[in-house]
Amino acid sequence: MKDVNILANKLIVTGGLLALTLLARPGLSDAVSATLSTEDRVRLDRGEVLLQTVARGEPGGAARVTALFHTDPDAVWDIIGYCKHEYIYVRGLKQCEVLEPGLFYTRKHYRLRNSWFTPTLDFSFEASRTSTGHGEVHLIDGDLKVLEGRWTFESLSGTGDILVTHEIRIQSRFPAPRWLVRRTLRKDLPDMLACIRGLARASGDELDIARDLKRCPGDI
Repeated sequence: MKDVNILANKLIVTGGLLALTLLARPGLSDAVSATLSTEDRVRLDRGEVLLQTVARGEPGGAARVTALFHTDPDAVWDIIGYCKHEYIYVRGLKQCEVLEPGLFYTRKHYRLRNSWFTPTLDFSFEASRTSTGHGEVHLIDGDLKVLEGRWTFESLSGTGDILVTHEIRIQSRFPAPRWLVRRTLRKDLPDMLACIRGLARASGDELDIARDLKRCPGDI
């Protein structure tokens, strides 16, 4: 039972933390669109969320996802980082407390519990929006060892659309196999981004929006 609790606890961290990343390092300047293949662009146009990288050599887990949003950055910021929406797109979120409110800088406390047989996780973090297309998050304290990542919004000329790229690296204080963390990231991170797109009504038509909202882990 102890081993089950440790592994399930890790799943809480990797699933729930995906929502925390109001992230973008200021030095990130290369356009994501320039790195995409023709096949990637076709998949994005179809509404797919691309899982582009998963780190394999470091403890914990890391991943990057990209999706096409039919909207502007402000509409996405209106969803990301607000507790009322985080209860919908953060898996296992039971409490979201704003410690220091603000539009461009905020501090929050999270309580996560994914199922009845796993312990509750508590941690605090600070998040800041550095520009219209970038933001950052940093762990303050709690049941995590590492939390870092980034959001990047790239406007596509002549379309009114944006490419939303989300990266995250996390490590809890509880040991778990890297393959388990990577597997969880591969599923939960794309679902989270699709859910945010649906909440922002940036998926396309009503059928596309409904499809994305079905991927939300929380109740709408």
